[in-house]
Amino acid sequence: MSVRFASANHPVRRLGWRAAGRGLIAPALARASNDNGRPARDHGAPVAAMDPVLAAALRHFAVHGLASAQAAVSAATEAGARGDAQGQDHWLAITQMFDRRLARRMTGTTAPA
Repeated sequence: MSVRFASANHPVRRLGWRAAGRGLIAPALARASNDNGRPARDHGAPVAAMDPVLAAALRHFAVHGLASAQAAVSAATEAGARGDAQGQDHWLAITQMFDRRLARRMTGTTAPA
């Protein structure tokens, strides 16, 4: 998964930068956030590991977009038909990331054969 640096002090990311340029309002910068689980003052600490199911769900969403939940349910159904209980659990966990009710419904209907 690639990470792209985007400066918080960029004219395009400023809220109301055109109006501020004309002197109508004071420029307000969009605030950047850092969600890597490490306090800003503790630069030597290791970065918190990302949940592997979350990482897999994000990759799945990058491929399937808004149809990710249905694609994950299809993959879980196929894994259940093959008798792959571990693969089925994996895809149901990804489905739960997108749609909990759908995952709960599918838990009972895609039991391995």
